[in-house]
Amino acid sequence: MAANTKKSKGKGDNVLQQEDVLQAVVLADSFNVKFAPITLERPRALLPLVNCPLIDYTLEFLASAGMQEVFVFCCAHADQLKQHIRASKWNHESSHCTVTTIVSEGCGSIGDALREIERKSRIRSHFVLVSGDLVSNMPLKELIDQHKERFRADKSSAMTLVFKKAFPGHRTRSLEDEIVIATDSTQRILNYQKMHGKTKARFPLSLFEENCQMSLRYDLMHSHISICSPRVTELFVDNFDYQTMSDFIRGVLLNEEIEGNKLYVHVIEEEYAARVTNLPMYDSISKDVIRRWSHPMVPDNLTAEGEGYKLGRHNVYLASNVTLERGSILQEDVVVGQGTTIGTNTFITHSVIGKNCQIGENVKLENTYVWDNVTIESDCKLNMAVLCDRVHIKDSVIVNSGCIISFGVKVGPSVTLPPGTLLTRYPPGHSVFDQDHSDMDHTMQPIGDVPVDTEVIGEGGEGYVWNATQDEDEEEEVLRQQLLGLNISVEEEGASSLEDSEDEDDDRLTSISPPPDDTKLFYNEVVDSLQRTVDENVKVENLILEVNSSKYAYNVSMKELNQLVVKAIMEMPHLRAVEPLTAAQLLPALKKLLNKMLPLFENYIKSAESQLDCLGALEEYCLTSNSTAMVLPKILLLFYEADILGEDMILHWYNISSVCSTDSEIITSNRQQIRTQVKPFIKWLEEAEEESDSD
Repeated sequence: MAANTKKSKGKGDNVLQQEDVLQAVVLADSFNVKFAPITLERPRALLPLVNCPLIDYTLEFLASAGMQEVFVFCCAHADQLKQHIRASKWNHESSHCTVTTIVSEGCGSIGDALREIERKSRIRSHFVLVSGDLVSNMPLKELIDQHKERFRADKSSAMTLVFKKAFPGHRTRSLEDEIVIATDSTQRILNYQKMHGKTKARFPLSLFEENCQMSLRYDLMHSHISICSPRVTELFVDNFDYQTMSDFIRGVLLNEEIEGNKLYVHVIEEEYAARVTNLPMYDSISKDVIRRWSHPMVPDNLTAEGEGYKLGRHNVYLASNVTLERGSILQEDVVVGQGTTIGTNTFITHSVIGKNCQIGENVKLENTYVWDNVTIESDCKLNMAVLCDRVHIKDSVIVNSGCIISFGVKVGPSVTLPPGTLLTRYPPGHSVFDQDHSDMDHTMQPIGDVPVDTEVIGEGGEGYVWNATQDEDEEEEVLRQQLLGLNISVEEEGASSLEDSEDEDDDRLTSISPPPDDTKLFYNEVVDSLQRTVDENVKVENLILEVNSSKYAYNVSMKELNQLVVKAIMEMPHLRAVEPLTAAQLLPALKKLLNKMLPLFENYIKSAESQLDCLGALEEYCLTSNSTAMVLPKILLLFYEADILGEDMILHWYNISSVCSTDSEIITSNRQQIRTQVKPFIKWLEEAEEESDSD
């Protein structure tokens, strides 16, 4: 593609500025095993998200943002990516966006990839750098213009990183990307720290001495969208210890005084941007696409010609030639691909079914992702699982949360897969890369003479349990298990808490103890829904529908729902505050929020039992928040005057002993302080009751 170029008139400039040609680099390799064993046979960029390959979301985003040249860097399974792009619409003459693959099978990190791109001299100007597992709808042109304008004024501006505002607990905020950053008034990054589960961040004193104004942010999520100057790839070449993007950011900040390079941040709030980095993120982003938060990146806009979906009520998408037998129920957030058959009395919710699948009778699918040509026979139950192409699940199989069943595996009949089971058709020790996988649709059979463990896989099953390789260290394996959404043992949690006890003694009552997995996921969804309701002024009736949907998705009890909804509302003002709230600041914010959420309380807090649930949740939250405890009497008065809490239930709660025998001395003391705090209000209630009786 021909383009005009001109030399910039800067100090000693040899940089050629490319006019009107917008370039982007897509890193289509994840350089990790977090989706193994699936990625042993197919690159992450080609994994289907709501029945559309991930790379298509990324390319659609870049094309809609005006990119004219896109370079897709391929490493593992490069032939599959090249084949996919050749057959895609981006290879048509009518496409305004040119997509070119760059193959280098010897790269093992992002740093290696960018050094290889610099060696091939493909980048001629400023460019956009993204991952091949990105889903986003943000416009880029204005941001690119801002970046170029900043670069013209200051040639040391190396990169502008895009961050999405997302409070802790947000469903698309990955645990592995928890960060704290410090910025100045020009949005230049001064400090960048990955938290890795820590509760405290430490900043050098010089940072405060050298900057009269500075912002510390913990409410940001790295979208891995970066606008780069031509200098970026040169920096990776000059510094071979830069392997990851975090290495690059820390290195640039550390050497800023010597090399003079600067990084800037751009924060988005309304736009959507998230990466499919692990199984929980795969689940969260799939649901966001189904619920249309990522519009126009939605199922009915991303299908191939002739495979369009018809959108029905409750976000149910059906392709053509779908057969639904009598009694089958598609409850909510369901996508069913072309040519799929669903048997009688089958219940499906919050799930995606691919093309040409056969689902039998009396099957229950919840939060399950079924790819193409899968067979699930009758009386099976699956929850939070991924089934790859050509998987065959025989009668009466139970698949628990966190299970991944890779290509061509057969399971059953009448077996139960424990949580987190990973199955592949390759026996232990077999090198999958010895096989030819250029044709992804051919029939695959188990390989080798290793006997199948029928206790795990079932009689007639074909497949093997996949475990981490010996060269993968224990810490990486624990992290992978956490990212699959699996429980960590009590012993591991206890050991971790002992190691961090010195740092956390002062913070033991500043946050709610995390509930079990399902209730924690439910709680996070409630917090997310509350934030959207407030930010976008959504009707509370719609919020109630979302909460009910989440209740069924995570199978929480009404008692848990009542308590977690109350805790979430109490926590909202704190999440939205930049600094810790005092009691005087908290009360007005809570009053405004409670008045808006009255229909929510009226819907759930009705019976005597639910009122006690509400009071118990208020007390538990006050154990973690001193400012909330100080205004608890006024909160109770608000609930009392709104007829949410009755006088009898408040007095009953106050008089019963709620001090658990297993409570620590600190918690016991705090419970007593809460009762002392509300005693004047209780006395007022009792006197009002006596006057009423006298009258």
